[in-house]
Amino acid sequence: MSNTPLTISIVIPVYNERKTIRELVKRVKATPRDKEIIIVDDFSTDGTRQILKEFEQDPLVRVIYQSKNTGKGAALTRGFQAATKDVVIVQDADLEYDPKDYEALLNPIEEGRADVVYGSRFLYMEHRVLYFRHMIGNKLITLLSNLFTDLTLTDMETCYKAFKREIIQNIELRSPRFGFEPEVTAKVARLGCVVYEVPIRYYGRSYAEGKKITWKDGLAALGHIIRFSLFERNFVKDERAIRSALVSPPRDPDVGVDTLEVFEDARRYNAWICERAESSIGERVLEVGSGIGNIISEVLSRSHVRSVVATDLQASSLAVLRDRFGHDTRLSTEVWNAEDRPPQSLLAEKFDTVICSNVLEHIENHEQALKNIRQILKPGGQLVLLVPANPQIFSGLDEELGHYRRYTKEELLRVLGAAGFNVNDLISHNLIGALGWWWVGKIRGRRTLQARDTKNFDKLVPVLKHLDPYMTKMFGGVSLIAIASSRNETTTVVEIEDSMERDRPCGSAQEVCERHIDA
Repeated sequence: MSNTPLTISIVIPVYNERKTIRELVKRVKATPRDKEIIIVDDFSTDGTRQILKEFEQDPLVRVIYQSKNTGKGAALTRGFQAATKDVVIVQDADLEYDPKDYEALLNPIEEGRADVVYGSRFLYMEHRVLYFRHMIGNKLITLLSNLFTDLTLTDMETCYKAFKREIIQNIELRSPRFGFEPEVTAKVARLGCVVYEVPIRYYGRSYAEGKKITWKDGLAALGHIIRFSLFERNFVKDERAIRSALVSPPRDPDVGVDTLEVFEDARRYNAWICERAESSIGERVLEVGSGIGNIISEVLSRSHVRSVVATDLQASSLAVLRDRFGHDTRLSTEVWNAEDRPPQSLLAEKFDTVICSNVLEHIENHEQALKNIRQILKPGGQLVLLVPANPQIFSGLDEELGHYRRYTKEELLRVLGAAGFNVNDLISHNLIGALGWWWVGKIRGRRTLQARDTKNFDKLVPVLKHLDPYMTKMFGGVSLIAIASSRNETTTVVEIEDSMERDRPCGSAQEVCERHIDA
């Protein structure tokens, strides 16, 4: 931040607060900051509106009148959009919170440490002793919020919240009443804002003195926590404005490389993939799209393998791979994009096995890529192909990874046949992975995998791999593994279809495939 003191917009939602509003405005005006006071009256009916007219000529105060009572959240949203200063602070219209604490709220933002600051009533400042059951309810709600947001707040329901203006004005808020607190907390957490918490004074009032929140709002908060943590996705108005305001804006990720690194430590899972194709891995192996070598490490562990060529379109990935495995004299590398004609050095090899794991879905012209792969296989050579399955779980995870598609069995059979391959086996793989992909991508709305996702799953692989063949037979999996052999080039597509028809006693391509699924 600059050395210039921050300016503040204080947004005050008001509903039937005639007894406290004059004193509250007086205290706010006394705070030593360049400020604007935005009062949003939520259709008060107790004479508050008449009092607010006294401030209409005050240069520090703007009064906005709602045409009907819509709730605290709706009033705040309108006030946020009217703000023009550096930081926006929420201030209730009663006298439970002390404006003298503004400096504590502003300090982490002013020092460039925070994007959002919460004032906690439970961090050992003076407070009025009142309503034990409210305190327990507040702590339970805060605990549940923390479970979903992964924050460590002590007081999620606090009134005192300070936001950088660019952040709060670009969050779409939908809760009209007291759901504002869990909603804004969930969305701030999902944006990756740096959140601080500071102790504040609290002078709680009783219901006789005008307290409005009830147990019904507490129950509603539980629903808001779940809704806005799991299901609310498109809530950002201007992502660029938010990113520019963040203390630590997230870097533009190379999601593909990040995902490869996430799977680097998933050794059990990578071994499981190779185990399912064990009998098809020959002596002379080429991998298409090797990345940083997660599958290569498993191939090189097979003693019968005499040579391995790792290919990738990124020379930087192959450099990492050589650093990891360059001591093994069986390994060589080649920069190659599978959409392009294979270089002569690869055509001359005629490999026993080509492994292509999680690559084909990244290639728009996947049929041409498969034809190019067939050219480097010797006649009868084996293609081990792993692709994402189940188009119904296509999500932001796929989009961020650059996937053009997820495959059905029928579609994969078609493109392999058109490219000149006979499919010997087609295996549905990893049901639990499909459930995880659906949960993270479709339900949580996340667009990247995290290391902890794969680490936790990798621990389950020794058990899951024994159960998976039975589960995927019924429900399918996150991937399909095809074992296909290079067909004689004179064989026509018509002959392929005739062969498939003869081998279709169950009446569908899918049922033919399922006859070959590992039991």
